[in-house]
Amino acid sequence: MPILTAPSDTPNGVSDENQFEADFDGLIAATTLLQEPRLARGYVYICYYGPTTIQDLIDQLDIARATAYDDVDQLESLGVVDRDESTRPHELTATAFAFIDESEIAITPTVLHAIALSEIDDDVAYVRNRYGTTRLVKALRLAGEYVAGSLTQRMVAEKLGVTPAEGMAIVYALQPVLSAGSEHDPYFDRLFPEISDDISVDGDLSRPVSDESVEDG
Repeated sequence: MPILTAPSDTPNGVSDENQFEADFDGLIAATTLLQEPRLARGYVYICYYGPTTIQDLIDQLDIARATAYDDVDQLESLGVVDRDESTRPHELTATAFAFIDESEIAITPTVLHAIALSEIDDDVAYVRNRYGTTRLVKALRLAGEYVAGSLTQRMVAEKLGVTPAEGMAIVYALQPVLSAGSEHDPYFDRLFPEISDDISVDGDLSRPVSDESVEDG
């Protein structure tokens, strides 16, 4: 899966046409994952904790077998997951990718993880369903600033345009995403360019893709 780049970042030796095709395919994949939290959840799990297997997805994500196979097929068709059919059971791998515009990273595995968490976390689902995906991504950025000590919970709520209680809830709900992203997302420092080194979340929150880890967190 390529890094989606601004035109000035096109790699040497790659034709504009080939880069355009790769970037366009990647953009379709990124857009699909932003719109499909369950697919994003599967992608993030494989990306962060792979190589893995379909059975592991079934066990760790608590999803039906038919759903797991359908999701993996769709992730393969999007080009974000590879299946090694030479192994028994088949091993699944995924490479982290990022969408890069002229000035900043718009989409990274950390962002997709926040989307994925709306499948299993009521507070994240509430923000996404009521305010939309864009506001949830903004909440993720603000949660990072809060954890880094740049913002208070009240400031987060004001910047999001939500109540203080909603601001506090989403900040805490997204902390597992920040914890896993700081450990596994190679583009984490691009998502938080000024504060990535200051984002440190207490506790073992590095595996928040399964229901069990969210409950524990």
